[in-house]
Amino acid sequence: MYRLSDEQIERITSLLKEGKPLPEDYKSALFETKKEYELVYADKAREEDILADTMAVPLQMVKTFQSSNTDADWTNMLVFGNNLQVLKTLLQMKQDGLLKNADGTPGIRMVYIDPPFATRHDFNGSQDQKAYQDKIAGAQFLEFLRATYIPA
Repeated sequence: MYRLSDEQIERITSLLKEGKPLPEDYKSALFETKKEYELVYADKAREEDILADTMAVPLQMVKTFQSSNTDADWTNMLVFGNNLQVLKTLLQMKQDGLLKNADGTPGIRMVYIDPPFATRHDFNGSQDQKAYQDKIAGAQFLEFLRATYIPA
């Protein structure tokens, strides 16, 4: 980001007061540009295909936490299920205007997902019942993690 001259500042101020758009060449001087990077690897699926191939399912709520403030209307949820299906459902709920934060803004502030960690092991529950398998690794593991991220 470079420093604007006094002349540029006066021009910007004048244009803003007149309700006129600013020239494109001022964009980099006024706003930091966001850089995005992409990780490329074999068999990486397109986001559109991931969303199209994922079925939204009714949320299986384990527990809910309601607002104790009578002026606020929000609920925190602990949900059980396949993380990609749950995220797809949350995305649809957001698009339908059914999700609201404590401050009234639409959407979700945080989603915590307990993913596998590429250990290549089987895991059992407290009663020695099969809980889940953590068999994927490498690029397949990266694709699994990427596929479970849907911007909500």
